[in-house]
Amino acid sequence: MSIILNETKQAKYIMETGEVGNKPASTLFLLGKYYRQKEQLDKEQTANKLNEFMETNYKNYNPALWEQTIEDISKKAKEYPLRELDAVGITQSELDVISELHHMKYEKLLFTMLCYAKLYNVLSEHNNDWVNTGIQELYRTAKVTVKYRKDKFLYLNDLEKKGLISFSNQNDNLNLKINFLDMDGESVLEITDFRELGYEYLNYIGEGKFIHCKYCKRLVKKTNNKCLYCSDCAKRIQNRQKYEWDAKNRKSEK
Repeated sequence: MSIILNETKQAKYIMETGEVGNKPASTLFLLGKYYRQKEQLDKEQTANKLNEFMETNYKNYNPALWEQTIEDISKKAKEYPLRELDAVGITQSELDVISELHHMKYEKLLFTMLCYAKLYNVLSEHNNDWVNTGIQELYRTAKVTVKYRKDKFLYLNDLEKKGLISFSNQNDNLNLKINFLDMDGESVLEITDFRELGYEYLNYIGEGKFIHCKYCKRLVKKTNNKCLYCSDCAKRIQNRQKYEWDAKNRKSEK
């Protein structure tokens, strides 16, 4: 599950849509936090709600296989406060620094790192501009592809040589620090969704055409006038329609 700024809103969305997602355990943990902290349910009540959710929405759900996971989630969910941020703000000075690179892959990558660093600064006063996100995740979210794996580190080295980022001094730590972060300036861009940060940057500077998925609100590159959904939601809708069609045919054959 990607970074979620407002976990309360996301939990409500999941309950309304029954969307389990590609990482069911992460979905259950989010729901567990909501049940424990917002609905003030105890461990047993939370476990029952999580089981009900899975029985309703997870195909071929086997309660026995999920019993320990749900029990652990119900116990620990109260220890981790729900994140309730509306947006992470980006300033003009930060965008100006990024645009001076004049290299789209570098710009998208640096913008993505900036967003993560600002997020973690908001979450912790002790973060001090660190990105705290794996390199693979940064490239995926930035929508930056490279021909060779080593190129990922070459890009980062180039940004480090320009003084825009710094590496950790610890040999076994691949964390990165942003050196031009502005926490006091006025925001000119509000990031409310961390799923497609590369697209967020392109959309802001007017490079390409984008829409928000009609179902999950994910930012999607518009390929044609019929484009309404992201690929995941389009597939989910097709599967649901097929299931309903098959069910209708089975009923008519009886």
